[in-house]
Amino acid sequence: MEKTAPTIGGGAAGDEASTAYRWYVVTVLLIVYSLNFLDRSVINILGEQIKRDLSISDTQLGLLTGTSFALFYSLLGLPISRLADRVNRVRLIAIALTVWSGLTAASGLAMSYAQLFLVRMGVGIGEAGGTPPSQSVIADYFPHAKRGTAIALFNTGVPLGTFLGFLVGGYVSQAAGWRVAFFVAGIPGLLVAVVLWLTIREPVRGAVDGLAKAAERMPPLGETLKRLFGRPSYFKLVCATTFSIAITFIGGAWLPSLFIRLHGYTAAEVGGWMALFTGIGGALGSFGGGAIADYLKRWWPRAEILVPAIANALAFPAFLLAALARDPTLALVGLAGVFSLGYVWIGPNSAMIHRVVPVRSRALAIGFMLFFSNITALALGPLLVGVLSDFLAADYGRESLRYALVAASFTCLAGTGFYLWAGRHYLRDAEVNADPGAQ
Repeated sequence: MEKTAPTIGGGAAGDEASTAYRWYVVTVLLIVYSLNFLDRSVINILGEQIKRDLSISDTQLGLLTGTSFALFYSLLGLPISRLADRVNRVRLIAIALTVWSGLTAASGLAMSYAQLFLVRMGVGIGEAGGTPPSQSVIADYFPHAKRGTAIALFNTGVPLGTFLGFLVGGYVSQAAGWRVAFFVAGIPGLLVAVVLWLTIREPVRGAVDGLAKAAERMPPLGETLKRLFGRPSYFKLVCATTFSIAITFIGGAWLPSLFIRLHGYTAAEVGGWMALFTGIGGALGSFGGGAIADYLKRWWPRAEILVPAIANALAFPAFLLAALARDPTLALVGLAGVFSLGYVWIGPNSAMIHRVVPVRSRALAIGFMLFFSNITALALGPLLVGVLSDFLAADYGRESLRYALVAASFTCLAGTGFYLWAGRHYLRDAEVNADPGAQ
């Protein structure tokens, strides 16, 4: 049986203490999410060293940076998300954090490509228990009016973790090698798991939305899926997520290699720039997207749709500039645009999903979103760019990666199209979901 906090908005400690604790919860989960992306993204800046040491191709590197992680992360995400809708979510997150952090450190012990591939699969299994239950916990601490900002703050863990991945990977690998970089990335999560276990309370499901009684019943899986996919906007938001997330997955996996191969940067130099743009630009984009959407939707309900749609459209020319510019300075300008605009969608997108799906399926809704987007954007995105780069190498040599990335840039526009399509149904689905009988 779940252990839950006795109150969520006006307990014995009063509203002020309750508000402070809510933001403490978001902060701790932000740190967890940062470690999540540190551990998954550190390999991107280590790719060239690993490629040389293990004598692998671009296709194999694409498998290692994307498919090895995403395959089990995606497949295990659905049953773990369903479990999170049933059990204590905080305990589940702490266990998952321990698993993926330990296996990240173990990546440094791999002596072959096959061993490293298998360990990275294990990291994906652990990380499958992180994001869906975390977002579900936050959604039960914050009402919809503030939920976009809270989830956007949580999701700054994506750029901050990527920032740490490039920073740690770039500088530690240059000083001590890629194996030590994995050790440094993995150890902190084991300590944070203890803090999470001891200090975060499990919230009451649906209480902040006035749906606590409706959320007490856990519907059978078939009924849950029927209600989930019965909201027309939900799957369109999932598709929009897929193309949006591809921007940063593909950019993070391959733009460092482009700068090293074509602009003569060292791993430490490109790691520093990637850290700056993902950490500062990405955090501002992620938090700003959620905060701006929350502010504008007071008067303009469709702001949650249009903010990420516009950001994706603007990311398209930025991606082209990063890939095609011959001048390194111009390429860096494009890089900054990719990672500032490429994270804007996260806060509004998650807030919309939590608003249109039943309370007792929130973790599963996020889990399916991550399953679908990762099995396509992460598992296939970097891989297909690697395959296309190898295919074009006979005609374009080292320039082949540049043109493979140009083809990938059109994912930005696809994301915009799906957001606009979802906008046709979103407000109607939100009204349906506000009815306790729809839970």
